[in-house]
Amino acid sequence: MGLFEKLKNTIEPSELKRKKSHLKNLFSIAMSDGRLENEEFEFMLSVGNKLYLDSSVVQHVIQFPDDITFYIPTHDREKLDQIYDCVCMALIDGEINDREISTCKLIAVKLGFRPVIIDKMVDQIIRSILKGISSDIALSMILKEI
Repeated sequence: MGLFEKLKNTIEPSELKRKKSHLKNLFSIAMSDGRLENEEFEFMLSVGNKLYLDSSVVQHVIQFPDDITFYIPTHDREKLDQIYDCVCMALIDGEINDREISTCKLIAVKLGFRPVIIDKMVDQIIRSILKGISSDIALSMILKEI
């Protein structure tokens, strides 16, 4: 990455940094098994789209993940939304991979969730995804418990 890109990263708005950080977290989960599968890439594009980001931003995160700083959202709901997306990424291939779930839990710790609730929280998210419960309903129920 050139000097211009590094300078650009330091003056980016905090909202863009937050969104890139979330995409980097998703990328780290996808890469837990050593490779980025097509469905994982498509999911990252979908999340990027939901965050109103151009696909070139997603590509940039994938190409230069080490240049993205970890950013902790200020609101619990946003933190929970991010963990929900992380668990979705872990399940996107239809399998529950222990390494991917462990990465989700590590991200939850880094986001500031208490370690004593993380296992239960991630398990609830997994169950809600597998049962087809909407994310809004599932996250509302989890928010009441944390």
